Amino acid sequence: MKKNTFRLLLAFILVLNLGVAQNLKSLDVDVKFYQKIKMSDGIKLSSNVYIPVDSKEKHPVILIITPYISDENHSRGLFFARNGYVLITVDSRGRGNSEGEFIPFENDGKDGYDIVNWISKQPWCDGNIGMLGGSYRGMTQWLTLKHFPKNLKTIIPIASVGPGRDFPKYNNIFSSYSLRWLMFTSGKTYNGNLFAQDFWKVKQEKLYTSGIPFNKYDSIVGFHNKIFQKWLEHPTHDTYWKNFYLTPKENYRINIPILSITGHFDGDQMGTLLYYKSHMEYGNTNAKKNHYLLIGPWSHGGTRNPKNELGGLKFGKNAVINMNQLYLDWFDWTLKGGKEPAQLKNRVMYYEMGSNQWKHAADINSISNGEMVLYLSSLHSNAKDVFFSGDLAEEPSDDDLEPDSITYNPFLREGINNPSYKDNSDNNYTSQGYINDGNILIYASIPFEENTTVNGKIKLEAYISMNVEDTDLRFTAYEITSENKSIFLQEDFLRAKYRNSLEKAEKVSKDKIVRYTLEGRNMFSRIIKKGSRIRLVFSTVDSPNYQKNYNYWKDSAYQSNEHSQKAQLKLYHNTKYPSRVILPIYIEDDGVK
Repeated sequence: MKKNTFRLLLAFILVLNLGVAQNLKSLDVDVKFYQKIKMSDGIKLSSNVYIPVDSKEKHPVILIITPYISDENHSRGLFFARNGYVLITVDSRGRGNSEGEFIPFENDGKDGYDIVNWISKQPWCDGNIGMLGGSYRGMTQWLTLKHFPKNLKTIIPIASVGPGRDFPKYNNIFSSYSLRWLMFTSGKTYNGNLFAQDFWKVKQEKLYTSGIPFNKYDSIVGFHNKIFQKWLEHPTHDTYWKNFYLTPKENYRINIPILSITGHFDGDQMGTLLYYKSHMEYGNTNAKKNHYLLIGPWSHGGTRNPKNELGGLKFGKNAVINMNQLYLDWFDWTLKGGKEPAQLKNRVMYYEMGSNQWKHAADINSISNGEMVLYLSSLHSNAKDVFFSGDLAEEPSDDDLEPDSITYNPFLREGINNPSYKDNSDNNYTSQGYINDGNILIYASIPFEENTTVNGKIKLEAYISMNVEDTDLRFTAYEITSENKSIFLQEDFLRAKYRNSLEKAEKVSKDKIVRYTLEGRNMFSRIIKKGSRIRLVFSTVDSPNYQKNYNYWKDSAYQSNEHSQKAQLKLYHNTKYPSRVILPIYIEDDGVK
């Protein structure tokens, strides 16, 4: 009796840990390790296959292709096999136990196509295959779908990387993280210790202070990385990067249900939404009806492991979704003909911060239905002090003729001492350390007279002149509560020479006043509380976290301190040059919510 009681207790604990208390036929799972899958070019990829113990039956199959070694999916393999699915996790080409060379992005679609075709012929597959995974593994699903394998019946792309758009560069500004990630995924092994942040912080700061070109970063690390160098040879959004996205015709061909997932603070939200919006624009009507989008108050990692706290922000307990249950419900619906998941209230589900409620919409364009426009002004200040900041006003001023100005001198290396860069606290979304940066412009609105729902991306249109041919611009927007607490809302970067297109660089005409549009990096949803103000911070991009711009025409990957130029920027704001902030808002029938 004691032995049986112990077994029952163990089974109950395992069920609770898996987050699902139904459909478990057995805790036992058959695992086939290191199964080789031959690609069309002869390269063999390694996979681990998790099969329900009643392996004489055929089952739907869930596929994860990962560059992070298949061992990461062991728990997930057990979970799905115990719930009546075969899960197969495959090491990306050149990673783990797979043959070949790992070249990010370039082989994932073709390999995914071959893998799906191989799975469909296995005795444990019933012909219905779905894909799952986040970040790089999310993007791999789109690249596989681009080849349209017949037996791929659904995908759940989560926090999908947008090659060339959010990684390894954003708005054509490369991140220092790009080389860190390449070293993490180099060779066959996991490289988790190499990925540790302390090592890379020292290296990126050495690059930043040395004044040598960004393309020499790998020499500082100690390993010539040919992929890093290849990426730098494509500074614009050219054909190399475009090839990793579906064409309009390919989007129209999609005929499977899709569940896209991202977060308000997801660094790869742009990639997720690029794939999603492209399908919404070019897809056929029936397929678009079965493409769902879920956006939570999560970071990149939080899209898979949701929490109700992030960077000093706190949300309701409902921010924590049982993701395994959601995946299971989705696959039961799309691969087994079950019921549509109860969580899917409409095509778009997003979390409204401030009220801490889940909201639903038929499409992403309907989450906002109006705009609030605030004009920059500094009639009574120079906008350089948080206590005497410039204004965000309802109308531009005829009398505001003097521009505000800031200077960015790359030679001084001030970015390494920037309070925002040095802040290592866990409260990065509520910290106000940025106000101690002496090289910023600050503008603030009057207190809001009522609660206002901001849904979407905050946009800055700024009229600027500069004395150099190029530099990098940045803005950040915050809610400042009536208790003077700061809440991060939005940021964006822009390299001046790509002001008109990411596909073509254009020199800046020195000292000419030009309108620059920074469209906001990530969409979000938040109720700005009555009594709160909007604070806008404008600056240049000067940080070891990013490729340094030395302010002259040569490609920034090859610029050095030797030819650096001091950039003097003037920001204009008056009736003739109406620099403004545009907030997308949602208005209820009875007024602003």
